[in-house]
Order: sequence, then C-alpha cells, then structure tokens
Amino acid sequence: MATPERDPVYTRDESRTVYTRESNGTGWFVGIIVALALLAIGYLVFSANTGPATVDTTAPAPAIESTAPMTEAPATDVAPPAAPAAPEATTPAPAAPAAPVTPAAPATPATPVVPAN
Repeated sequence: MATPERDPVYTRDESRTVYTRESNGTGWFVGIIVALALLAIGYLVFSANTGPATVDTTAPAPAIESTAPMTEAPATDVAPPAAPAAPEATTPAPAAPAAPVTPAAPATPATPVVPAN
C-alpha cells in the first residue's frame, strides 16, 4: 500500500478524512498532565485521615449537676515569725605561708625502638 505523503503517483481523494500528525511535544504535555493527576489521586487516597488507631470504650465522666456546699476549714495556730538571726562574728583566717616549690625531676631519655625483621 502506498503512503499518500510520499507517493507522487497517488491521486488525492477529497472525500476521505485527512489526519494530521501531532507533534512530539503534545505527547509529553499529555503525559505530564496524566502523571500529575495520578500523583494527586495517590496523595488524596493515601494521606486520608483514617481516625484514631485505638478506640476508647470507656464512658465519659457524668456531668456534675450540683456542687457540694462549701464548708470552712478549721483554724490552725500559726507560730509567730522567728526573730532574725544575729550575724556571727567572723575572724579572718590567718594567712598560711606558701609551701616551697620543689623542682621537677629531669626526664629520662627515651630508648630508640628498633623494628624487628
């Protein structure tokens, strides 16, 4: 079968539908849109809040309908505040003479290490 775009002998039939080729860029554009849509759907599906992992089955505390009447606490004897303490008389400690400094012992020379054969 002859290719109409390349065959010079081919006679054009005006009644048939002519299809145009889409450029390669159109495929990339459609592919990117589809990929973004799939990413958005995946995000919505996998990031949904499914609720708490554990279910609390204990009943909530009942509502308080009336409060208990207030009663006064018994008075307690409070001790009188203590008098401030008198400052102690301190005498400075006598200065002790400094101990004499002894010179450090001279270092012994290190022996050279001979590698084993």
